[in-house]
Amino acid sequence: MTKTTNAFALLSAARTFYEANAVAEDIKSQLEETAMFLINVSRRSTEEAFKLGEHLERAAELLPEGTLEKWAVERCGYTARHVRTQRAVFRNLARYKDILVDLAVGPTVLGKLSAAEPEQIEQAIGFAAQNGKLRVQDVAAIMAGSKSEAEARPQIDPYDVGGLDGLKAIIAIKVRDGIKSFVGHLEEIRTHVSEALPKKNIVKKTLAEKTHLTARLAHKELESLAQFVRPSLNTAYVISTAALPGKTGWAAVGALLYKMGSETTWPDKGELRTWLETEVVPILEWATSKSSAPAWPRAETSDMPSANVPVEVSTDGPVPANDSGSPDPVAMSFPSMEERMESIAAAFGATATVEAPKSKLTLEDDVPSVAEALAKPEKRLTRPEIVGRIKSASDIATKSATPPNAAA
Repeated sequence: MTKTTNAFALLSAARTFYEANAVAEDIKSQLEETAMFLINVSRRSTEEAFKLGEHLERAAELLPEGTLEKWAVERCGYTARHVRTQRAVFRNLARYKDILVDLAVGPTVLGKLSAAEPEQIEQAIGFAAQNGKLRVQDVAAIMAGSKSEAEARPQIDPYDVGGLDGLKAIIAIKVRDGIKSFVGHLEEIRTHVSEALPKKNIVKKTLAEKTHLTARLAHKELESLAQFVRPSLNTAYVISTAALPGKTGWAAVGALLYKMGSETTWPDKGELRTWLETEVVPILEWATSKSSAPAWPRAETSDMPSANVPVEVSTDGPVPANDSGSPDPVAMSFPSMEERMESIAAAFGATATVEAPKSKLTLEDDVPSVAEALAKPEKRLTRPEIVGRIKSASDIATKSATPPNAAA
């Protein structure tokens, strides 16, 4: 440990630091307790080395982001490198703490070991158990040997690794990089919105131009990361993305991104600021929060916006979608079979009653898999059967359209 100044100088520097970073009094008292431990810790045992790292982690949570090292240097007399090393000991070796304490591995060795890979750490522990001690040079040799072995082995593309382990590996890559990209796009949208809010006049067109394409991309990323795919209940060969559970936070995030994907779905100018302040910013903050269980920005779960994002598949088949990803309004405006029959019957002064055929699948039934769907060949009608059905339907329509008071 390197102590660079005396106690009075440290206290003076601490006051300046707290004032410059606007640290609240209750936080300051907690930091001062931590500082006293850090200054007085002897760091002579393995146990104390872990405690030191733990206290530094706690201080990092209390301090403004990125200021821990400056605080530890000015208030506790540590060096920035020492702070990074002790935090790495706590974060990377915590799972091995008990055995490292039993083996009495020294703090300096722990610092070196904190930069090792899990396999190297376990190898070093085995070496210490066998030889009764572990030195810095032993750890360095183990790490160098592992690196040489890794360089000697041929590099394998993770996308060429078969089996469940290979699949899990590429899924892990997708999740790691996908979440990073998704959160980055949400932050980008939030930044543009935050820059626009202080302005007296928010130009809807300008803000939409900056955010709508990013919102579309983020919506697709969320769909790719969090939503399943399944065959349609009525048309097995149509595969679509299953919606997120309704009235949930993440469904609301998806609905918001979908809405932001086109300027035409944004609120009017008079409601724009309220929408941005009370819905857009809070939901994006909730989605990008780093806390373990962020509170939903609204008091009641039932207050969540409707999360039923329009689907591109109807009960009768796929609905063409426009470039924005929403269903084509022209395709959706066609009258249903019931409406057409009622219109025809009304022309003759009659009432037509049409019962829609019930789906063979119920909510309790399992959704058929693709294999099951494809295993059942589609039944094709012969020409006589088609002609017969047309005639039968024509007769029913004629009878239904006959006025009740018509002559027999």
